[in-house]
Amino acid sequence: MQRERRHNPHPWTWEVPVAIACAVLLVLALGVHLGNGLAHLTSGHGWTWPATAQLFTSLPSILNTSTDAVGVRVWIIAIELSLIVSLAWAAGVSWQRWGPTRLKGVATRDQAEQLLGLTRLHKVAPVVRPDLHTTRRTRGELR
Repeated sequence: MQRERRHNPHPWTWEVPVAIACAVLLVLALGVHLGNGLAHLTSGHGWTWPATAQLFTSLPSILNTSTDAVGVRVWIIAIELSLIVSLAWAAGVSWQRWGPTRLKGVATRDQAEQLLGLTRLHKVAPVVRPDLHTTRRTRGELR
């Protein structure tokens, strides 16, 4: 119902999806190098990381390692899977926060807690529900 009442005067163009795709590819390329570095580190050969100019050109040589480097492949697969899960989680959170199906004009839980707060709710409970929360009387008062 909210989507029908609102229109977007500035629709997305091709730049935003291309930027997202480039960021995902960069994260996955860095994941290959991270997996390779962790495999070398855990095997006792020390940390390895390529020079910035060779960040993408060294990917084929890492991915085409021989079959005796099973540890490298296991580390790369583990890192890539964790990065893919992290990217999917970030995409879901971003979609809920900024996507077209988001709720507009609704306070978050933190904002409601900041505004209403439990201490304030307990303080005004006799006013809100006088039948449930009676005020305390001293000994001499009559009901």
